[in-house]
Amino acid sequence: MLFLVKSELTQLPPFPPQQVKEIMVEGWEKVINYQKQGKILAQGMFAGRKGGCVIWDVESVEELHILISQSPIFPFLETEITPLISIENALESVKSALEAKQTSKE
Repeated sequence: MLFLVKSELTQLPPFPPQQVKEIMVEGWEKVINYQKQGKILAQGMFAGRKGGCVIWDVESVEELHILISQSPIFPFLETEITPLISIENALESVKSALEAKQTSKE
């Protein structure tokens, strides 16, 4: 299943600045590791903002929740999750709708 996850840091963690930076490094290293495992298809930071987005390819929303909630910065993020369908599935859906319309005209 594909998911677009957008996260933004809404509050700074109540830790010294050095520790915050260490937590952020740990979080982005996890993202890179998940990408190497094939669980993340794409990722990036928002320019000029404290946040980013990731496209996940996981088995379920439960797996997604487990993975993202393991991030040490997770409690301080505002997160939006959007389920996605592949372009191939979207194409098949449109083709089916076209075929159904043509069949109903006959």
